Amino acid sequence: MGVLIPEDFPFALLTNDAEQQVVRVLRDGLRDGWFIIPNVGMSARRDFQLDIVLLHAEQGVLNLEVKGHRIEVRDGIWRSGRHPSQRLQPQPYQQAQSNAFALRDLLRSECGLPNLNVEYGVAFPNTTSFEGRLPPEVNRAQLLIASDLDDPQHAVDLLMTHRWGNHPLSQDEIESIVHVLCPSATFSWDPLAQANSARSRLDDICQEQIKAMAGLDMNTRVAVTGAAGTGKSRLAASWALRAFHREERTLVTCYNEPLAAQLRRRLPEDDSLRIGAFLTTALSLEGMEPLVPPPDAGDDWWNVHAVGHLLRYWHQVTEQFDTIIIDEAQDFSPAWIAALEMLLDPEGPRRVLLLADEQQMLYQRGFTTPLAADGWTRCELVVNCRNSYSIGNLIRRRLNGAPAPLNRPEASGIRWIKAEDQLAAVAVVQEQLHKLLVDQGRDPSTILVETTDSTTRTALRTQANLVAWEQASSEPGQVVCENVHRAKGLEVDTVLFVCPDSEVDDTLLYIGLSRAVVELIVVAPQALATRLGLEQESAGNVTSP
Repeated sequence: MGVLIPEDFPFALLTNDAEQQVVRVLRDGLRDGWFIIPNVGMSARRDFQLDIVLLHAEQGVLNLEVKGHRIEVRDGIWRSGRHPSQRLQPQPYQQAQSNAFALRDLLRSECGLPNLNVEYGVAFPNTTSFEGRLPPEVNRAQLLIASDLDDPQHAVDLLMTHRWGNHPLSQDEIESIVHVLCPSATFSWDPLAQANSARSRLDDICQEQIKAMAGLDMNTRVAVTGAAGTGKSRLAASWALRAFHREERTLVTCYNEPLAAQLRRRLPEDDSLRIGAFLTTALSLEGMEPLVPPPDAGDDWWNVHAVGHLLRYWHQVTEQFDTIIIDEAQDFSPAWIAALEMLLDPEGPRRVLLLADEQQMLYQRGFTTPLAADGWTRCELVVNCRNSYSIGNLIRRRLNGAPAPLNRPEASGIRWIKAEDQLAAVAVVQEQLHKLLVDQGRDPSTILVETTDSTTRTALRTQANLVAWEQASSEPGQVVCENVHRAKGLEVDTVLFVCPDSEVDDTLLYIGLSRAVVELIVVAPQALATRLGLEQESAGNVTSP
């Protein structure tokens, strides 16, 4: 939703029904990065009103005049659709243009914005079509008729980009403009508050999506697929909670420890709920032959020695469950899933609920999504309800991510900072973390530094004082740095995605970039930025000496 200024704007001040209609349409249909100021009084050589002024940090300023008439254009003259002989006074386009120039001059003078331009257009909410050819100086994007107002965000985007590159506005500049145009309004643009609002709205969108899927757990074998950010882990937690309320013995498992910890935070602590990463949980099952991991246990030990031990002694396990939920099931081998099914109590409901995304298949263990023909209930989560507007668009456009709802919040968006090698990347991360933590007072737990290789991860932990997920869990107040494999399944407000390799695999990009909820800072070479379609002007270019 667009943001009205003031937030409690009294619609009764708008005596024109058409103006009320357009303000409401913009409020309900624009993203939350747009600020809407109705009924702006101006005093220059004459007193007059601007119907609606729109502000946006990236797209600039727009003056929108509203006319309730049905219109047609004849011989370059705007006329009433009901009374074609009547010439409209003033002419709508010329009025919008004149008022926009007056607004531009005022803001250039009062706000110290010498290069500011103000776009302009006219909204005709009661006109479904118009007859006649537009004058050559009028662009169709500058006219918003009823059909355009069905999708106001698209209409405003077209209007703001049809001519020149508009002047982006800083936080201070937006506050200054609001003070000039609406001096009685109490307004402070707080990016942190915007981020909190964005997360809250995304949570609401996600809850609506998974609510419709929760009842699938009445089936005994369910496989739900969905792209990154579609709410798979939240659905897994919802199923686990429902099973808990049914007093079922439930196992909730996934492959990596950080995701397991996130699932534990969402669920009650109870003996009937087993929640954990597969390999460590399997080693602790009742009846399993004990095996103590060495302090330096790495991937080879876990995937060869530990897995071999589990398969050798699985027949000794005595623990049983009524419901087994496997999140990120694409990380599992078919043999692991079959072994888990052996833990179902023959006298119980025997539910197996899988959630998977084959686009996130980092481990080639032979997983394929089960088929309906084999007795599985299949369903797909189709809406990205994790990422805010620009992040979701990047993942959708470049990496085949899921589409997002039209009411997705805008939030802080994406920044690219050029770093051609690891040394430069470390310097960038140090600088950005100082801005986030010291200058802006961010909570370290809302920030994740993410890498695509372990060498860069080690360098960042050593030189930027970052920590592994386990250390941050036991010692709060520190920023986590993990590679994509460990971060998969997580979501945080701000991600610094650090990738010196311009040829990195799309799968790692897809997983890594989609961890960011409201703010994504990409630290990467020019070639990778070009590949992702990021802005060519970086927020700061750093190369090593």
